[in-house]
Amino acid sequence: MKGRVPLVRALASLWMVIVLAACGSGPTSGTTDKPFAGKTINVLSWEGYQEPDWVDAFEKEHGVKVQVTYAGSVDEMFSKAASGSLNYDLIFMDGGSVTRYNKLKLIRPIDVGKLKHYGELIPNLKSINDKHVVSDGQTYAIPFAWGSLPLAVNKDKVKEPVTSWSALWDPKYKGKIATIDDANNQVATTALLLGYPDPYNLTDEQLAGVKKKLIEQKPFIRSYYSGFEDGKNLMASGEAWILFTQGPTMITDLAEQGMNVEEVIPKEGALVWIDNATIGAKTENPDLVHLYIDYLISSEVQARLILKTGYGGINGQSVSQLTQEEAKKAHMDDPSYFDRLVYVAYPESFEKRVKLWNEVRAQ
Repeated sequence: MKGRVPLVRALASLWMVIVLAACGSGPTSGTTDKPFAGKTINVLSWEGYQEPDWVDAFEKEHGVKVQVTYAGSVDEMFSKAASGSLNYDLIFMDGGSVTRYNKLKLIRPIDVGKLKHYGELIPNLKSINDKHVVSDGQTYAIPFAWGSLPLAVNKDKVKEPVTSWSALWDPKYKGKIATIDDANNQVATTALLLGYPDPYNLTDEQLAGVKKKLIEQKPFIRSYYSGFEDGKNLMASGEAWILFTQGPTMITDLAEQGMNVEEVIPKEGALVWIDNATIGAKTENPDLVHLYIDYLISSEVQARLILKTGYGGINGQSVSQLTQEEAKKAHMDDPSYFDRLVYVAYPESFEKRVKLWNEVRAQ
């Protein structure tokens, strides 16, 4: 969230802190029984997921310490977890990576019966996620946050409706298209456009088709960008009229700056990442980690996460703690939104995709 926080938001934040400390769906208030007092939860996480807004209350209530190590990329996350230099109790990762960790026995099954908020997960989001995190009847990950990768369209410049990823190949917008410098997402999205049934399990022939299509696109591209601010600046300056975004928050930020910008989920679908919480295989305090996960997926914490980061939440009841505008901004007002999204899964070969993208950029 950017900009000055108005008084009403400050009061709301104060109220939420009180809720987190006292509400029955968070840690139990007033008890002198702290069976985990003195314990530490070692967490491997993305930035923004372990904020004092919600971590402090849990630490105080249970007399524990949440020790966080941050990673800046998927590869760094995996490297830290696999190195064994520190046994992480809780590891956050996109659902598509869960199989990779599970194959190396870096994570352990989660007892969903110990999670009283598990039944509050948004049903179709949970259904999408379960296909990638449930194996042999055991659940290895619990969703925590999500975000889609839609198109942004400047409606002052592009008058006709944009309905397909093919807009990124349209000669009408030559020099006014910006797209992400990201091998995996570029390959998957182009595969959707080409009608391939599984954008994360491509044959060599299909990968060749993707490469050819991306090379055809190059003459129309104004810029390949790599960061949120870079992408937003291209739109705000008018250099780009159509943008392959890194998330809806880019669009809402531009709208708040006064741009007439529209989010588009193309007819072929758009990608969605769902980050999950997993339990490290060598944790010595599984009951404490289950307790913490349950706290993190509670509606109170999820509402705080949405307001703090702009990401989508996974607890359907968190909507009741948001204004109508806040819920709409995070796509928490429309459960059917997930039905138009394609899960970011583990691909057939990261190496092949990176090589393909490098060859496209070198043309």
